[in-house]
Amino acid sequence: MTELHPPIVHFAIALTMMGVIFEILGFISNRESLKHAGFWTFLFGVIAVWGAMLTGHVAEESVENFLTEDAKKILETHEELGNVLPFIFTILGGLRLYLWFKENKKLYYLFLIAGLISIGLVGFQGKLGGTLVYEHLVKLDKIQKPVE
Repeated sequence: MTELHPPIVHFAIALTMMGVIFEILGFISNRESLKHAGFWTFLFGVIAVWGAMLTGHVAEESVENFLTEDAKKILETHEELGNVLPFIFTILGGLRLYLWFKENKKLYYLFLIAGLISIGLVGFQGKLGGTLVYEHLVKLDKIQKPVE
């Protein structure tokens, strides 16, 4: 299950970011088709974020004893943010689902702003993961001691 974390994470990143981008483009262009694409893409992204968190816990257990102190600090931040993001995206997904059935411009603006902030957090989360992989040589397909 450890090796599933990278592909699931990349789905979570792509789907949530593209969902918000489609929503913003739909808002700017006033095209319902883009808003619909954003709606479905974002909701599938919410599911992927939960998958990323679950596989992340398994991945963390398999590498934490092989990390340097610096890498452990980064992993801790990565884990803490990874535990919060699914709840943030679930709340946003619930808000977007509500807006699917009831039009409310103020809440839609709130969704767009919160969505932008949230995908910024996803970008930061991805940077932390990338730092672990590329700077601290954390590999999930085979466990090895990092170079010190």
